[in-house]
Amino acid sequence: MHLNIRPGSGTPIYLQIIEQLTHAIAMGVFAPGDPIPTIREMALQAKVNPNTVAKAVRELEREGVLVTRVGKGSFVNDAAPELARRDQADKAGDLAQGYGRDMRWLGYNRDTRAELVKEKWEDET
Repeated sequence: MHLNIRPGSGTPIYLQIIEQLTHAIAMGVFAPGDPIPTIREMALQAKVNPNTVAKAVRELEREGVLVTRVGKGSFVNDAAPELARRDQADKAGDLAQGYGRDMRWLGYNRDTRAELVKEKWEDET
């Protein structure tokens, strides 16, 4: 797994790490019981302070996504894939709601908004 950290994005680095680990779990990169890279490995790869990575891991433990075994590392919890998928669905809903609101504000009707999404989606494939 490669962390893509954007320091100037306005999103705290530890939240970027949480988001990317959660996404990797939701996409099946890490299955229940799988170890995640060590804090040191992720910090070196992402060129960030290990304390920042540790903060992200602690938050994912608190949320029930990861479980840490002293001296062994951090592992994906059994319920993590479902938690990650729910988190992604919530984020997708928030994005869609914001898109709809912003496009309405710009004066676009529902059909035009849907057509724009379809056009841009097809441009990506």
